[in-house]
Amino acid sequence: MSSIVPGPQKKIGEEIDAARSGAKPLNAGDLNASAPRVEELTGLDDWPETLRAAVEAEYARVTALESNRRKTADSAVGELVAALDTLLSEITDHLQAGKPRLFGKTTPPEPSPEAAALLGIPSDDLTPPPHRTAVRTLKQLRTQLKDLEATPDHARLTRLTTFTIRLAMVLDAAPDSAPALAPIALARYTQGLPDPQWTATFPEKLTTWQNIRHTLTTP
Repeated sequence: MSSIVPGPQKKIGEEIDAARSGAKPLNAGDLNASAPRVEELTGLDDWPETLRAAVEAEYARVTALESNRRKTADSAVGELVAALDTLLSEITDHLQAGKPRLFGKTTPPEPSPEAAALLGIPSDDLTPPPHRTAVRTLKQLRTQLKDLEATPDHARLTRLTTFTIRLAMVLDAAPDSAPALAPIALARYTQGLPDPQWTATFPEKLTTWQNIRHTLTTP
């Protein structure tokens, strides 16, 4: 499944001619033959708008970092933080709506193994912590986002973004599994337990996300 495709590459000569004719201003980056090619993400058309916005904002940030454009990466943080904050708010609302009740409580369905794998949760660790702990952790993560927006720390942002996007994916594609798996995932995150996706490249992450989402949403 192809997720990232190159867009049209502009020719330096054409840019110079256009600038000389007054058709458009010349961008210094257009004179650099080794400048990163403009690329766009594909395969996200059926994703929820809020989730797609977070993935696209993260792509813009990491692409800038990989090409050593730190200022561009820093300027992308605000949009990413806004998208992640929206996702965390949606997750919080979902957990609040599904919190345990003293009376009329039904047995929750078994969480999806694929959803657990997406969140990096081992099959022998499916006992959720108290619901209130998960909600408190989500509030803390939203506070962390505001701090990261004020003072960007890209390593921490990568970790938090990777986690939040996957949690939102479970909420979207396997909503019945989210109440059971989200508290476990949040506890593991705060404990700093190893997660191989934190060091994966963006294309590797996106391919994994798309494949698992396809599995979760296919009857």
